[in-house]
Amino acid sequence: MKSIKQSLILLFLFFSFIQINAANPNPPFNLRSFDKQNPIGTNDKPYFGWYLSDPDTNEIQSAYQIIISSSLAKLKGNKADIWDSKKTNSRKQNYIYPDKMVLKAATTYYWKVRCWDKDGNVSTYSTPANFTTGLLTNSDWNSAQWIKRDTKDNDDFTYFRKKTNLPDKIIKKAITYISACHSYELYVNGNFVGKGFNHHYPQYSYYNAWDITALLNKNSENLLACLTHWYGGGQGRATGSRGMILKTIIEYNDGTQTVIGSNKSWKQTQASQWIQGQPQRNGEGVGRVEFVDSRKSITDWNKVNLNDSNWKNASEIGPQPTAPWTAILQSDLSRVIEKEIKAKSIQKLGNGKYIIDLGKIYAGSFKIAFNERVAGDTIKMLGGYVLNNDGTVSSKIKQSTNLSFKYIPNGNNSIFNPNVYFGMRYLQVDNAPNELNQNNVSFISRHFELDSSKSSFESSNEMLNKTWELMTHTLILGAQENFVDTPTREKGAFLLDSWSQAVPCMSVMYDRTMNMRALKEFLESQDQYWPDGRLNAVYPNVDGARDIPDFTQSYLLWVWDYYMQTGNIEFLKSNYSRLKKIADYVDTYKNENTGLIHQLKGGKGSYEFGIIDWPPTMRYGYDTATDSRTVIDAYAYEDFNILSKIADFIGNTTDKMLYANKAEAIKKAINTHLINQNGLYIDGINNDQTVSTHISQHANILPYALNIVPENNKKQVIDEIKRLKMSVGMVPLRWLPESLGLADEGAHLIDLYTNTEWDGWAKTIALGGTATWESWDANVSDQSMSHPWGAVGLLAIQNYILGIKALAPQHEKIQIKPLWFGNKLTYAKGNYTTDKGDIKVDWNYSNNKYTLKISVPNNCTAKVYLPKCGKTGNTIKMNNKEIVASEEGNYLYIDTIGSGEHLLER
Repeated sequence: MKSIKQSLILLFLFFSFIQINAANPNPPFNLRSFDKQNPIGTNDKPYFGWYLSDPDTNEIQSAYQIIISSSLAKLKGNKADIWDSKKTNSRKQNYIYPDKMVLKAATTYYWKVRCWDKDGNVSTYSTPANFTTGLLTNSDWNSAQWIKRDTKDNDDFTYFRKKTNLPDKIIKKAITYISACHSYELYVNGNFVGKGFNHHYPQYSYYNAWDITALLNKNSENLLACLTHWYGGGQGRATGSRGMILKTIIEYNDGTQTVIGSNKSWKQTQASQWIQGQPQRNGEGVGRVEFVDSRKSITDWNKVNLNDSNWKNASEIGPQPTAPWTAILQSDLSRVIEKEIKAKSIQKLGNGKYIIDLGKIYAGSFKIAFNERVAGDTIKMLGGYVLNNDGTVSSKIKQSTNLSFKYIPNGNNSIFNPNVYFGMRYLQVDNAPNELNQNNVSFISRHFELDSSKSSFESSNEMLNKTWELMTHTLILGAQENFVDTPTREKGAFLLDSWSQAVPCMSVMYDRTMNMRALKEFLESQDQYWPDGRLNAVYPNVDGARDIPDFTQSYLLWVWDYYMQTGNIEFLKSNYSRLKKIADYVDTYKNENTGLIHQLKGGKGSYEFGIIDWPPTMRYGYDTATDSRTVIDAYAYEDFNILSKIADFIGNTTDKMLYANKAEAIKKAINTHLINQNGLYIDGINNDQTVSTHISQHANILPYALNIVPENNKKQVIDEIKRLKMSVGMVPLRWLPESLGLADEGAHLIDLYTNTEWDGWAKTIALGGTATWESWDANVSDQSMSHPWGAVGLLAIQNYILGIKALAPQHEKIQIKPLWFGNKLTYAKGNYTTDKGDIKVDWNYSNNKYTLKISVPNNCTAKVYLPKCGKTGNTIKMNNKEIVASEEGNYLYIDTIGSGEHLLER
């Protein structure tokens, strides 16, 4: 009997052991540092992230442990000689910054992580990951000099070359660090390495790092070659100063190194195929017309076997730092992606005239092989956005930009491929010397490394699907050296344009890198120009201090969007004083009599005291003559509200209460002075307290979307918003679908996205638009037809049609609440990527039955809503079990649904 009892106990322990092992989470995966997988050229402030892999449902991460080692061998032996987080109780999965860690320059570090689930079961360690620091201080750039070609060319194209004999040793690692104003193309032994862009002010200049290990040859002569292009300042591009600095560190298996630095021993010459003295393309400084004479091209300029003995030596400007590069060069981990695409059609019009149609607008440059047997004829080309009635490219609707090109072939199958990118759809070739077809015509599409496959959307409404495609494509167009307002006319990183793009880039494309870089740059504009707390309206730029008040106001909203997406509290902490200055700048202009913001200082001309909307036709009559504008006051409320929340998260209780009180005070003032007798918001009030009689959609959507409207006024305000259909332009566009979503106006929201008679995305598509426009009437006003700020409409599709919203930073808690659309929309499904993994939603309403399939990533909990569907009772099915849900308006909800796949039915 005793033996049987012992056997049962052992059997119980055995199965308990099996059960515990089965419940243990799998090792974490998708390890990232600096939001990259195994990045090189980083700064010395790393942060870490990962995904969880736990097959159990309803799982959360209760703790993690990160170890960092100086070698892979030490990491595998669990020797954390650089840093050990120890077991840290936290649900955070990204933006985990080690403290008290000193890193060396140009050094690879190895790390891994393990995690504990909610029951205390621990995973094994992840597979190793690594990051390689760049050059961290000015002294790390020793052995390298800033160099240039002595010239006064205002369109300076210069080739640089350096040959070096490498020893007969096995190359362990070789990395090139490079900075050049304004752009460069890097080659090693004739092989293309990468492109980089440094449009920032010299004191903030960036550098890139490239791994060239596989391109070098031991025991032979090797060549580093670079084409640089400096072309003065413009919107989104500081004037800077022509110059390039490069340092290559080659490490061998025996522990020795070869260091190659730019200096006067480098050879240089003009890339003279670009003919100087060409006209500016426009007044915004986007560059000059490219006239390329390929007969002057230097064949094999980037290959070792070229005889460069007749090239001059480079001129040394000085070591780092040297004027104007007076600060530490900043690591830039952003990269440009280039992809060769084919034209949709190539139409021959006769006499050598062709029209090349890409099918939609892309940013980049054409690549055409011209097979002219006798060199010398000038081929003329014109890019564009629309066609004339005769099928040629319009020279009138051109975004105020000269998109012409000239090219002289060399008689030996030369290739036309301009250096500077532009957005366009068509190219007209007037006198092609040979037939143009799909074999010799292509386009090099380029953009920052956004990935549209990170998310998806599909619905029962085909026009709604097209609006999603229109906006996602446009996000790609605007992601260049920064979030530019257009890839053609200005290429400027305007603050509100950037915010309108950057936020959907996070939730649609899973961008983190460019968002952080752009946010930091605008704070640098405050340091450079605005001691009172303002920010530049466009930055970097050629014209110094330039602001627009409501652009500055929008910055704190961007910061809050960024924090909710990423949970990067270190950004809030390290920049808090500068964020607070923005709120204080706004508060300075509070009128003691009204409690509102009067004549918020900033801007010029029609931008003064606030732009409201742009271009002026998109104001739809907004009364900008008032001294206190409702839109500015609503933004002020949200600035104070956000600053209060930021103060709360970083533990500043004094500021939390101070700015919460400021927010409540201006909210009260708005509702006291800016609501008329019909319960609607007017456009503003004057210093003598006379009021505007105009009622705009602008003045009503912001108070509704920002939760300012009193409960008793909500119906009349939303009814007025609906009556006006689409009566705003792109500046406040985000708040219109947001208002409709918050008001549960699902049917009207679908109309907003799909009605081709209303101003809006569907009308743009119906008029032939293939990207969002600067204004709804861009087709007749020659405004930009590739202006990505209209892509902000993607947010409401995700938030209210798929129904996904973050309720806590880094998506620790989410809301899934697709609106009720009746028969306007019968299904929608999509994917939404977060720092914790993918959220998936698939809902369907047919045969009077509503089903909602969701997938919630590990370490995330969801509050999930189903519409009542016109039925009584609170019973729903969840995973085939009947449960009683809680009631909220026209919806039923279940709170705290955990990770895994779930099916809910009504």
